Amino acid sequence: MQNTSIALMIFGEPGSTRNALTEEKYKKLAAHFIEKGFDVNSVLYNDTIADKLAKELPRYKAILVWVNPIEQQSDRKILDDLLMKLSAQGCFVSAHPDTILKMGTKEILYRIRETEFGGDIKLYHSFDDFKERFLLSKDSTGIRILKQYRGNGGDGIFKIDTTNIKNNKISITHAKIGDEEKMMTIDELFKLFESYFKTSSMFIDQKWNQNIVNGMVRCYLSGSKVAGFGYQEINALYPITESNPVFKKPSQRFYFSENCGLFKDLKYIMENSWVSKLQEITGITNEMLPVIWDADFFINKINTENTSEKYSLCEINVSCVSPFPESAIPYIGEEVKKRIGK
Repeated sequence: MQNTSIALMIFGEPGSTRNALTEEKYKKLAAHFIEKGFDVNSVLYNDTIADKLAKELPRYKAILVWVNPIEQQSDRKILDDLLMKLSAQGCFVSAHPDTILKMGTKEILYRIRETEFGGDIKLYHSFDDFKERFLLSKDSTGIRILKQYRGNGGDGIFKIDTTNIKNNKISITHAKIGDEEKMMTIDELFKLFESYFKTSSMFIDQKWNQNIVNGMVRCYLSGSKVAGFGYQEINALYPITESNPVFKKPSQRFYFSENCGLFKDLKYIMENSWVSKLQEITGITNEMLPVIWDADFFINKINTENTSEKYSLCEINVSCVSPFPESAIPYIGEEVKKRIGK
C-alpha cells in the first residue's frame, strides 16, 4: 500500500496545544489533503524533542515545515540537521534546508541584484568589512536598510539615516520595534553592529525605498507557479512624514487569487522569466522549489506597463510562509502529490 502520510510541522513550546489541523492558518490546507486521500497529522517541533522526532518522523512520506528562522530566541540549526537526515532517509521535506540557504536568506537580495527586480544592494561578510565600507556607500538620500543573514518579523532589520552624519548623529530604527528611533554616534553604531556580526555571518545593505508608501505586494508561489497575492498598505518602517506625523503599525494583508487582474503583469513575468532566472542563479531545480514560498515587492510606479520599473524586490520568504491565500491550497496539494508520486 502506498504511503500517503503527511506531517504538518509547526513550532510549539513544551506543553503547547497547538494543532495544525485545527489552527486557522493551516486547517483548510489540512482538510484539502484529507479530502484528496492523504493521511495528515500535526507535529509540534521544539529543540527539546528533536531526538524523539528523529525516530517518529521517518514514517511520513512528506514533511511540510512552518518554523521561523529565529524562533523564541533560538535558531533552526538543530531542526535543519533533523530535516536533512529525514530527507536523506527518503522523506520529502519542504522547505528543504538546502533550498532555504540558497534562496531563503537575505543574501539572495545581493545575488539577484542584476535581475529585473534588483537594485542597489551591497553585502558585508564581516564586521571589519562593514566598518570599512558602510559609510562610503551612502547615496544622496543618506538612508539605507541593513538586514542580517537570517531573520523574521523585522528582527535584525534596521533603517539607518545618515543625513546628519556631519554632526556625528545617526538615526537608527529597528523594524522589530518599528516606532523607536534612536540617535547614535558613529562609534555607537559600529559598536551595535559588532555585536550583531558575532551571531550573523553577513549583512545586506539595501537602498531605502521611499515608495514603501505605495504599499507592498506579496506574490505567493508553489513550485514555479504563482498561487496568489497579498497586498499590505502599511508595513514595518513605514515613514513618519509631515502628512503622516504619527507612527502607524503594520496593517492587515488582503489576499487575492492568482488570477487577480491587478497583478497579472507580475504573475506573467514571475512565471515566464524571473523564477527561472532565480533558479539559474541559485542552482535550484524544480524539484527543490518549496511547495509554498513568497516574494515581497515594492510598488515603485503605479501607472506603468513596464513591470521592471513598476516593482522592485524587498525580500523572499521561504522558511515559514503563513498565512497564505486560499487560492494557494490546491497548488500546494498538487505540488506535494507530484513530489511524492501519488
